[in-house]
Amino acid sequence: MKKSLQGILLLVIFFNMVFFSNTFAYKKVKTFIIKAPEKVMIGVKRIAILDFKTEGANEADKRINSKEKLIYQIFSDLKDYDKSSANNLDYGRRFSDMLISDLLKSDRGITDISTGFLGLGKGKEGKSLLGGTYTNVYEVLERTQLMQIIEEKKLSASGMISDDQTIELGGMLGVQAIVMGDVYYSHKDTDYKQSREKKKDGKKIKYKVNCQKREIKVNVRARIVNSETGQIIGSTEASKSLSKNKCDDSWGSLPSVDEMINEGLKELVPKIANYFSPHFELQSNELEKITIKQFKKKADKAAKLAEDLEIDEAYYIYNSIYEKDAYNPKVLYNLGLMNEVVGNFENAKEFYEMALQLKDKKKYKKAVKRVAKNVQFSDALAQMGIEIAKHEFALSEDKKTEITAKKVEIKGKRDQRIKIYAQPDKSSEVVARVPGGVKFSILKRQGDWFEIKLMGGKQGYVHKDKALVKD
Repeated sequence: MKKSLQGILLLVIFFNMVFFSNTFAYKKVKTFIIKAPEKVMIGVKRIAILDFKTEGANEADKRINSKEKLIYQIFSDLKDYDKSSANNLDYGRRFSDMLISDLLKSDRGITDISTGFLGLGKGKEGKSLLGGTYTNVYEVLERTQLMQIIEEKKLSASGMISDDQTIELGGMLGVQAIVMGDVYYSHKDTDYKQSREKKKDGKKIKYKVNCQKREIKVNVRARIVNSETGQIIGSTEASKSLSKNKCDDSWGSLPSVDEMINEGLKELVPKIANYFSPHFELQSNELEKITIKQFKKKADKAAKLAEDLEIDEAYYIYNSIYEKDAYNPKVLYNLGLMNEVVGNFENAKEFYEMALQLKDKKKYKKAVKRVAKNVQFSDALAQMGIEIAKHEFALSEDKKTEITAKKVEIKGKRDQRIKIYAQPDKSSEVVARVPGGVKFSILKRQGDWFEIKLMGGKQGYVHKDKALVKD
């Protein structure tokens, strides 16, 4: 009884934490920001991806003793390539194919965003608002292309490669760097038993069932070689462990070792690719809630627009508040965030620093550090040929009027149709019949009439008795 009460108490605490954290969290802006790789390869535009070796890590270490052996290995690998073995169970070759496919994506890292309570909503498409950004910065020379080049050059793979041939390598292949490496994997199945209980003749009976645990571990080590000098210019590695359990009294079966290793390889691809290639990363930041009565409704509207990634509209409203209250740190922070999500990092930094100057707040300090890092990323990306375009916040005059205008909600039910007139006069022409419950922007008020903006660019008048004013 005591244990069950403790369990219920823990559940209550958990749901309270989740409920209140979601209830009191304000609007968030979720966008993907591009990140520079750890290894920035200046001047490298074209690369080759060799098939990774499928073997143990210790054996891989022994292979690289000198520049000459490394170059010899590259050519030996290429000459020994057998197309008939392409479909064999070769995890190194499989990983290379996955890596090539990933590097060719222009939006690598952008995924759908989860929504709703505990992320259980249907989700929405992830977006980046950074102009001029992409992740496929390299032209990738694939293995079949490499084979063709080697065969055309009639280069022998016997003997060691001379210094002259080493220097000539980059020109022959037309690449500045070669990516190669090793895939090491292991797997283990373990049999064990689990206890169960069942009722028989009104009594609890304990018994055991046979179970099996399948574990795999995958380790990928990658090296990047300057193809003109043979020097290793970068290296990285990543590991992934997975385990699955299955008992005789449960449905289904254990996934095969091959399926689990494949899953592990897929998870390691972005970790290796991110080392030398830019990628997008989800950034979620909560806006500041502006509670000053004079600006609250406008600020809440701006926050909703920002959440929906209508950043130009949100910026316009926040800026209009800033013009009247330039020393409000919350407004300054939100303006900084609007600049950050579109890539105006220097402007964002200025707004964040002003907010921090007015109020020493942890959130503002984190923002200053975050955007300073983004400025560094921008400099690194520029060296790779990626220039984040300066974003100009711009709205048409009609759009400015629309987003700042109050709205009216037509009274009545959806199946009813309310007359909209050409003039503030019931004897004038009826220009539309609109359903109840629909909202329209107010263009102006004329006595007891509201001039409203209708769909299709039309305008018309509705009497105040048929409409409710909304902010």
